[in-house]
Order: sequence, then structure tokens, then C-alpha cells
Amino acid sequence: MDERKKKLRDIIASKSFHRSGDFKLASGQSTGFYFDMKPTVMDPEGARLAAELILEAVEGEDLDCVGGIAVGAVPIVAAVAMASAGTSRPLPGFLVRKEVKERGTEKQVEGNMIDGGNVLIVEDVTTTGGSSMQAIEAVKRERNGNVPIVVTIVDRLQGAQENFRMKGIRLISLLDKDDFAN
Repeated sequence: MDERKKKLRDIIASKSFHRSGDFKLASGQSTGFYFDMKPTVMDPEGARLAAELILEAVEGEDLDCVGGIAVGAVPIVAAVAMASAGTSRPLPGFLVRKEVKERGTEKQVEGNMIDGGNVLIVEDVTTTGGSSMQAIEAVKRERNGNVPIVVTIVDRLQGAQENFRMKGIRLISLLDKDDFAN
């Protein structure tokens, strides 16, 4: 594991990883350990490391923009979009609301998504991939986007990779639950 991944893992372990308790996940499952990633992705160094590692993970891929489901993915999207500025491939960012906004523009996809573009979806923690699949469906339905890749900071190793593979989508994990086994 390279030094930046180790540092990101250490930040997650100290700020975002909870080992004791009974936690309910977005997937509906219960677990004895939980990743509350907001303290990590809103930490200056945590956000920088995550963004750099995500951009490196998709280097050379044909992508037009980066987005994810609100609320968890929003700070990651912002960090990746900012880190991509000034590079040969800037990635504008967008967010996907869990439900269509009932006022104003009445959109579910908000921000700078490229219509019909190749979209990178990012996520803080992945269990089964359900939250990202919501984002992917909205991107396809509302903006005719193509999603070849999802990048997650932490994969709980509970089926997401297989679920994405069945849809022809590649999952890239920066870390997984086994990196926190100590």
C-alpha cells in the first residue's frame, strides 16, 4: 500500500471508523462496525488524499464529469472536481438527489453533468452498491449518461462489486474493510 493510501486509512481509522455498536446501513443491513466518512472527507488532508487517489485510479479513462448521491458523495465530488482543475482532464461535478426536487428546477441531477457523457460516480462507503445504483439510474434517465466506473473510498465487501459487474460497471475501491482489521 502506498504512503498516501496508508495516510488516508489512518485518517479514516481515527475519524470515521466505529467498531462497537449496532448500526443500520443504507442497504438495510445491520452491522457491528460502521464507517461515518463525513469527518474524513471534510478533513483537509482526507479530502485531498481521497481526491488525488480517485483521480489516479481513473487516469486514462474516458470520463467527462464526476458525481454521486447526496449527501455522502457531495464533498468527494467537490474535492475531485477541484483537484482536476488545471489538469489535462478537468472533471466538472454534479450531485444526484435521492428524490426529485419538488420546487425550482424540479431536477434530480443538479450541477455540471455533461448530457450523454461518460460519468464517474463516487461514493464514500459501498455495501451492496444501492446508493450508487440510484445515482446511475437517475443519470441515465435524466441526462442519458453512461457510467462505466464507480470509485468508492471504502468497500465493505458485501456484494457491491458483483452487483456492479452484472450491470457492466467496474467498481474501484481505494480501501476495503479488511484494511481496518487491526
